[in-house]
Amino acid sequence: MVRLLPLLLGLWGPGGYLFLSGDCQEVATLTVKYQVSEEVPSGTVIGKLSQELGREERSGRAGAAFQVLQLPQALPIQVDSKDGLLSTGRRLDREQLCRQQDPCLVSFDVLATGDLALIHVEIQVLDINDHQPQFPKGEQELEISESASLRTRIPLDRALDPDTGPNTLHSYTLSPSEHFALDVIVGPDETKHAELVVVKELDREIHSFFDLVLTAYDSGNPPKSGTSLVKVNVLDSNDNSPVFAESSLALEIQEDAAPGTLLINLTATDPDQGPNGEVEYFLSKHVPPEVLDTFSIDAKTGQVILRQPLDYEKNPAYEVDVQARDLGPNPIPAHCKILIKVLDVNDNTPNIHITWASQPSLVSEALPKDSFIALIMANDLDSGNNGLVHCWLSQELGHFRLKRTNGNTYMLLTNATLDREQWPQYTLTLLAQDQGPQPLSVKKQLSIQIGDANDNAPVFEKSRYQVSTRENNLPSLHLITIKAHDADLGVNGKISYHIQDSPVSHLVAIDSDTGQVTAQRSLDYEQMAGFEFLVIAEDRGQPQLASSVSVWVSLLDANDNAPEVIHPVLSDGKASLSVLVNASTGHLLVPIETPNGVGPAGTDMPPQATPSSRPFLLVTIVARDADSGANGELLYSIQSGNEAGLFVLSPHLGQLFINITNASSLTGSEWELEIVVEDRGSPSLQTRALLRVFFVNSVDHLRDSAREPGALSTSVLTVICLVVLLAISGLILALIMSICRTEKKDNRAYNCREAESTYRHQPKRPQKHIQKADIHLVPVLRGQVDEPGEAGQPPKHVGKEAMMEAGWDPCLQAPFHLTPTLYRTLRNQGNQGTLAESREVLQDTVNLLFNHPRQRNASRENLNLPEPQPATGQPRSRPLKVAGSPTGRVPGDQGSKEAPLSPPASSATLRRQRNLHGKVAPEKESGPRQILRSLVRLSVAAFAERNPVEELTVDSPPVQQISQLLSLLHQGQFQPKPNHRGNKYLAKPGGSRWRN
Repeated sequence: MVRLLPLLLGLWGPGGYLFLSGDCQEVATLTVKYQVSEEVPSGTVIGKLSQELGREERSGRAGAAFQVLQLPQALPIQVDSKDGLLSTGRRLDREQLCRQQDPCLVSFDVLATGDLALIHVEIQVLDINDHQPQFPKGEQELEISESASLRTRIPLDRALDPDTGPNTLHSYTLSPSEHFALDVIVGPDETKHAELVVVKELDREIHSFFDLVLTAYDSGNPPKSGTSLVKVNVLDSNDNSPVFAESSLALEIQEDAAPGTLLINLTATDPDQGPNGEVEYFLSKHVPPEVLDTFSIDAKTGQVILRQPLDYEKNPAYEVDVQARDLGPNPIPAHCKILIKVLDVNDNTPNIHITWASQPSLVSEALPKDSFIALIMANDLDSGNNGLVHCWLSQELGHFRLKRTNGNTYMLLTNATLDREQWPQYTLTLLAQDQGPQPLSVKKQLSIQIGDANDNAPVFEKSRYQVSTRENNLPSLHLITIKAHDADLGVNGKISYHIQDSPVSHLVAIDSDTGQVTAQRSLDYEQMAGFEFLVIAEDRGQPQLASSVSVWVSLLDANDNAPEVIHPVLSDGKASLSVLVNASTGHLLVPIETPNGVGPAGTDMPPQATPSSRPFLLVTIVARDADSGANGELLYSIQSGNEAGLFVLSPHLGQLFINITNASSLTGSEWELEIVVEDRGSPSLQTRALLRVFFVNSVDHLRDSAREPGALSTSVLTVICLVVLLAISGLILALIMSICRTEKKDNRAYNCREAESTYRHQPKRPQKHIQKADIHLVPVLRGQVDEPGEAGQPPKHVGKEAMMEAGWDPCLQAPFHLTPTLYRTLRNQGNQGTLAESREVLQDTVNLLFNHPRQRNASRENLNLPEPQPATGQPRSRPLKVAGSPTGRVPGDQGSKEAPLSPPASSATLRRQRNLHGKVAPEKESGPRQILRSLVRLSVAAFAERNPVEELTVDSPPVQQISQLLSLLHQGQFQPKPNHRGNKYLAKPGGSRWRN
């Protein structure tokens, strides 16, 4: 069974490979890893390299071939040259391929010539549990004294399992025994061996021998085991037996140890006297033959000696069993196990194997840089750093280089363009050296033939040029000569030089043929301490190739600048200094420098009095020099004017002191000091300055230095104006916002008819069930309060023509709006007998709605329905003509005239009127019920108009809700309150609150 786990590493470019151009020979590196279990049948497919390259099989193209560059050893792996199919050639045995190495990797390199890709193939051979643990011998014979103490330990033979991982040796078990137990010891190298431990006293008379079975198990699935018979012979006691200090030891020895080298001196002690106490040493008869051939032990001294040279590559470790016994009768041997680890030394030189990309080794000079030439394999049989090989090329031109791909594998690549005219053949020296403490190396000559081409660029002798020169030089001074070489021949190798344009390129010039760089003008160190420019060398071939190099010119300073005094400020080489003196005490005050040299400088506050000390610092003279180094180091001195020695000048710091205790006598005096500042250049340059020192009475100075208060500055006035403008702008903005808020508080009355008209013109929305909030009482019309007329008169704003056009008698005192649907509903109810009330009942209902006095405070008054009052002296309204009636009249009113009932063109606002006394007249017992029933029928008719599909009855939920709302209105539980969003029905205290 094969597990294919390809892992692609180091992919360059899309698809796993990279091309610079169609003719490039640059090789991409690709690492492919596979896993395959050992013992798979021959012909098992491991992988296909063409798939890893991201292309389909191109068997018909010669460039699609796969070439195996190197197989380090005879491996049962086959590589198809067309598609790179990897398969097993025969049975794979991991133990034979890798011995104890884990993981077991088989690696080799394949060159895909069509894709110019170098593929490093790593195949990991996975271990299967095909071996069981095995002991060196199937039977072990031990001897032990019956007087052996408890916890006595006897080493047993170690089982070996060539498998690795979980399939290797895991544990030991011992057949049950009451006298012996088993202890498993893990060595430093993770090896495991068992020791027999005495846990109960022995008695030869009872048990003269024991037959025990030692079993070793691995952790495979299923686990395998191996057994060994352990025969323990119990001998008579001879008082004491030899005892080793340690039952197991581990030591290391260098691989290059000479024969006769002492490995260890074993010592076993026996407290007996005479022959019973004499101990002799010998190797156990269970050790393998290679141990007996390699090591020996001195029987008397116990010295373990090396007999023959060691070879780490053959046997990296040995296990030696040593026994010690006395010379008494029935000796009982003591056992000691020695694990000898051989340390690798660098005793193998590297081996080099070269596989050329083409045969013979002919390389075209047209190949670009980093083109693949050959594959170099270097290996070393040593381990660790001793087996790590480093390869490099020993050559002068540097046209080729080595690139490590993985491990000890290198690619030979072109490092520069090649020129057959100059070097028709290259002989490279390849050196391979390991990384051991005392490295071993090997050389190999490589001969490469070069084809003709011409594409070498000039190469400078140095990567960067530096030159130094003094400033103030003469023009045309020679600075440096730049030299470049071109490996080409003829015009392709002829070089011309020029300086790349830059801000400093005008300072220098270069000869185009010789490369001599000269200065064009006198250079000044104070302007620039140095400058850098690029020199470009070009050949005259086609195409033209060029190279550039950086040139740094450092300027050396010359003493061409005299010192300059910057403090105190000089005017025509002079400066003045006023020193305040307290005439009464003789103390000196803080000196006041006068930059204009006229007298004491003005100040905003008097100087701070300081008791005169000896010496007293008057001023610090500060000078500077543009030169550097010693040319810029300054010395200060007083040339003249200090004959009395009153002043002291620090030569390095420039501090001027006065050397006096009482300065009263100096008041009003004047001193002229000639100060000299010079540098330390060669020759030295100096500057002279005249310093006048005035000693002024402090009282006079304070009186003269008083100032008048000045006016406000321009900046202060600007700030004040800005603050005033901001304050005025804020007041104007606040006034505008106040006016806007007042305008927004206009009449927010809400008219149901206007809302209904607006709603009809809006897009249709899902219909909702009628709620209590859908019934509104509108106390205003367009924001204007309708004042009632006299008792029994209609509102003032309703015209008589509108009432007559609506088909109502003026006695109704208000027009009543009937839509066509409402009109048909009333007519149908009249035909069906549901409208049983008389014309008087309907008239009373309308009178109630229009004659009810308006409540000015809805939150404090109840809405009481008044009893309808007949209007004296006014004609009765026309009877309602109900469709479907035989006579066209309302039943019960036979004597009235016919008046057609038609829907009015406009609606009017229902208002309540007060009587002349401002009180509501009491109503009859049956009046409210009839009125409410009429209102319910009108509401039902209006609802039917909005919902023509739904059939309504008295028991319908909408009708019940309307009836309940009208009852609450009648009882005064809710009172209408105008609002910009509609009427709000507010419950009286103790009730609920309803909002529409």
